[in-house]
Amino acid sequence: MNDKWKAAFDQIHAEEALKVHTKEYLSEKIYSRKAAPRPVFRHAVSIAAGLVLLFFIGGSWIFMTPTAYISIDINPSLELGINRFDRIISVEGYNEDGDNLAESLNITFMNYNDALAEILSMRSIEDYLSGDALMSLTVAGDDETQYSEILDSVENCAAGHENIRCHSGDTEEMHEAHDAGVSFGKYRAYLILHDLAPSISLDDVRSLTMRELYDLIDSYEDQGTGNADTESDGIESATETSGTDCKTDGHTDREHGQDRQHHREREEEETE
Repeated sequence: MNDKWKAAFDQIHAEEALKVHTKEYLSEKIYSRKAAPRPVFRHAVSIAAGLVLLFFIGGSWIFMTPTAYISIDINPSLELGINRFDRIISVEGYNEDGDNLAESLNITFMNYNDALAEILSMRSIEDYLSGDALMSLTVAGDDETQYSEILDSVENCAAGHENIRCHSGDTEEMHEAHDAGVSFGKYRAYLILHDLAPSISLDDVRSLTMRELYDLIDSYEDQGTGNADTESDGIESATETSGTDCKTDGHTDREHGQDRQHHREREEEETE
């Protein structure tokens, strides 16, 4: 009897051992095969997520990087940053009135043509222009094709308004203007004046309106070139007089830009 009980218990243990080995075999041969692709799948998902994130960051950087600028100066001074898709991505004021105007605008991500048309149709801007103020629209850009298209569009837009001058420039001068704490448009006008009257500093004209500044430029152009004895008197008189209705296509300003470029090249050659 004891031998029978022993044999029965041994059979039970054998069956339990068989179950354990069978389970281990199945886990190794079958379940491991099903689980094997999981690390590969997870790796592929990680790569895909990284690519999507990289694409999103890269696309955002491209979209939010300005490639051209329009400086709008009248009494408010502000600049519009434009991306490669011709959308406004920044609006920054460069004096108190410019800050107030920038805060009142809702033109971010608009096409620059629509944004400029909206600004020119504002009642406050119309009041400035009808009151014989002078607006300067100055374009700068890194991409020559986009830059030329924007300048042409700005000139066409300005053609339907009085007392607006359009100008062109380069981003190097724009950065110089920002370092000096003024808008690109005002700095550009100052450079024209400084060519005509070298003793005049930026601080001398920093508080002048664009009408006063361009009236001063016009007066020196009529005289030929200024001299040290009359330049300070010219700045004082500029705040007391208003010029005639002015509107140009920017060609005169481009010629000034070419003259300044030749002057810089001569200075570099002399330095070398």
